[in-house]
Amino acid sequence: MSDGQINLGAGKQPKARILVADDDRFYLQVFTDLIAGLGFESITATNGFDAIEKVQSHKPDILIVDVVMPGIDGFEVTRRLKDDPATMHLPIVIVTSLSDRGSKLKGLQFGADELLNKPVDETEFRARIGNLLKVKRYEDYLLEHGKRLEGEVVDKTVQLERAFEKIRHGYVETVYRLTLAAEYRDKETGSHIKRISLYSQLLARHMGLAEQEAEAIFFGSPMHDVGKIGIPDSVLLKDGTHTPEEFEIMKTHSTIGANILRDPDSVILQAAQEIALTHHERWDGKGYPMGLRGEEIPVSGRIVHLVDIYDALRSARPYKAPFDHMKACAIIDSEASRFDPEVLKGFHALAGEFRELFDGNRDENDLRKTSRL
Repeated sequence: MSDGQINLGAGKQPKARILVADDDRFYLQVFTDLIAGLGFESITATNGFDAIEKVQSHKPDILIVDVVMPGIDGFEVTRRLKDDPATMHLPIVIVTSLSDRGSKLKGLQFGADELLNKPVDETEFRARIGNLLKVKRYEDYLLEHGKRLEGEVVDKTVQLERAFEKIRHGYVETVYRLTLAAEYRDKETGSHIKRISLYSQLLARHMGLAEQEAEAIFFGSPMHDVGKIGIPDSVLLKDGTHTPEEFEIMKTHSTIGANILRDPDSVILQAAQEIALTHHERWDGKGYPMGLRGEEIPVSGRIVHLVDIYDALRSARPYKAPFDHMKACAIIDSEASRFDPEVLKGFHALAGEFRELFDGNRDENDLRKTSRL
């Protein structure tokens, strides 16, 4: 078997391609003759930038580069190619007329695989090129084998992700339908549920929450009022203002919801329980059911507290007409002490998006309610 023709798999190995970079035409000819004598293909470049470009376009098996060249020298060419993941495995031979030890060390520090001195010894050249090609063929084989294994792992991962997504979709759909059933008892609409999710996720991401936490809030926030399923119809469906006694009953929907969602196993249900319990807590400590203050309130509850109020202000209710966006923002600002200042700041930064989300996610029930007022 000739130099460089290492057999690591079925099929004939392609002819090796060697790129020579040197601004001296005499040495270019010397190297191309030596490479032809080995039965390999040669490509030439006359400066460092040309060498890097031809490495990218011709994909050589070896680069032979002179140190002293116009533009960037051989050391810099070597450094750039070795720093690039796409070319870091390319064997590089630095050829120089410099014989001092410092230059040789510099070449090795920049990542050169071999060093040759001018004038080049033909026997040494053949041996070094042959050895580098064997190493290159072996590295190529390992890289290709690694890609095949990675592809098999990716295929299995994709299958698992699809199965997980199918389970997750069914879980989320079930949660949505249960939440919708609870909201219908309160004469709410499916679009209200959707908007609460969208507002909450938008605000969570803007505040820099981790994507997993933002997603949990997205899926958990629609269940903020799930506890209303336990409120008597005489209170829940009453038109007009509640008496103080009735309002105390209404307030229990927070703890009822938390009890419905107690002992959750999933991150989404954990967020849902947290939101159900705390979305009526206020930053100033005047909320319910526990009178939590400031950062005692989970950030998910602080976010949903604001977005739920915004959506309620924008929506028609038996006791009020819907407010436009500017009026809703003004009312929220007038009650600033009840909101986390950072949440309120994020709301102001996203006010335009909130308006678009409300206007773009209204269903027929929303429009009928509005038209009757």
